[in-house]
Amino acid sequence: MTRNQERKINELDEMVDKQRIKEKNSEDKDAYQRVFDARTISTLRKLLNTGVISKLVGIISQGKEANVYFAYGAQQESLAIKIYKIDIQSARWMKNYIKGDPRFKKIGSNPDQIIFMWCQKEFRNLKQIDNADLPCPIPLHFKNNVLVMTFIGNADGTPARKLKECVSLFQNPAKELETSLDYIDRLYRTAHLVHADLSEFNILYHESKQILIDVSQAVSIAHPKAKQYLARDIRNIINFYSRMDVPIPDPMEIYTNIIEKGHKSDE
Repeated sequence: MTRNQERKINELDEMVDKQRIKEKNSEDKDAYQRVFDARTISTLRKLLNTGVISKLVGIISQGKEANVYFAYGAQQESLAIKIYKIDIQSARWMKNYIKGDPRFKKIGSNPDQIIFMWCQKEFRNLKQIDNADLPCPIPLHFKNNVLVMTFIGNADGTPARKLKECVSLFQNPAKELETSLDYIDRLYRTAHLVHADLSEFNILYHESKQILIDVSQAVSIAHPKAKQYLARDIRNIINFYSRMDVPIPDPMEIYTNIIEKGHKSDE
């Protein structure tokens, strides 16, 4: 190990130790242990050693499924590191979104393996979305329960805000509604995916542009519940914009048009 690699490992250990000190109660400690277990720390060390990341700075967001951290890459580019929590209950509901997806054949019942597959699933989904020329974080690397992707936000590490928080910034809310629905349409017809959890909480708004995030649960359009999830995504987006003074289209008409256009593109 070179001195530079050793320094990076020490920095990681210091960051993890600082995170540990912040834990105040048993619930916090449990959350910490599900993120920074020994295997995850080992995975992060390998990513540091191989130069995938050069420095892990600090937390961006915390969620039930995963935490996201700000980091720097080999060329000091800004990165987002998503660490999925090793959690049995999470693995149970994750399995519902994997089972039936033709891209994933052997799922198994081991919670660790399900969560590792979940990480791979978000990586693949992001690849498909990016290849469809839809705005999203670009996936760069994944290993076990750690996903590395481009960071959406300012150079100082300030993350982009969620769509829900940016309504006051909309110059044309009707146009933003049109964009959100267009993303749903293009996800289905071009990326061949349904987000399955799309809402104002899973779209970032950066430099007046909507960016899709949190696509781990996104399913192939061949998934048996794909159409059900599509209808839910449309409903969530319509509900969000219905609070604004904009003309609201018929959700059923949107759904029907997407399905019909999807069938024609497959012919």
